[in-house]
Amino acid sequence: MLIIFDLDDTLIDTSGSITPIKLEHALQKMVEAGFQTVSFGESLELLRRLDQLAPSGSVALAEFIEMHDADPRLYEIGYKELYDTLSFDMPVFSVDRAAETLSYLRISHQLALVTIGKPSQQYEKMKKAGIDSTIFSKIVVTEEKNKKIHYQAIAEELGALPAEVLVCGDKIAIDLSPAKELGFTTVHMSFGRGKNSLGLKEDVDHTITSLSQIKELI
Repeated sequence: MLIIFDLDDTLIDTSGSITPIKLEHALQKMVEAGFQTVSFGESLELLRRLDQLAPSGSVALAEFIEMHDADPRLYEIGYKELYDTLSFDMPVFSVDRAAETLSYLRISHQLALVTIGKPSQQYEKMKKAGIDSTIFSKIVVTEEKNKKIHYQAIAEELGALPAEVLVCGDKIAIDLSPAKELGFTTVHMSFGRGKNSLGLKEDVDHTITSLSQIKELI
């Protein structure tokens, strides 16, 4: 079987280890650019609370700006800090038992990775989280949100029929619906951002809350 994984909040704990720090950096940049706040700590707490309930950090940031009726340009400043930079000293953690699970699956299956982001950042996050990139037969890092073309290309390249492909990710609309359109089996990783994922429930074949549970499904 070919198993295609997402990265953020599927193999690494992005919302738990990276996003809280990035939100603080984004707020600091906005304050430096003119955002008015009586208490930085209270503003940061609110922003992080919004993020926990939002489908993405950008949505939380936009809601935060709107709530304060702040200058819209501050959103662009915060967004850039949130997504365009990654501090090399920032800790990045994998989800529980990620390396162990991938090593186990690799014995009998082909593994691939399709992730959205900047290549340098995504590879750096894998390295910091202890995810061995060589364990994957194919890795695609794209800044476009259309994963379908990459799923199809990987399956064709590795010689896998639709019934032989499983896709695991936290975002239903972005990670799983494109896979379902291709006839692949889908697994929703209900973890971190995935708990608030929007999308069609019928596009989800299985739901897991821990990555190691995928072994039982297979």
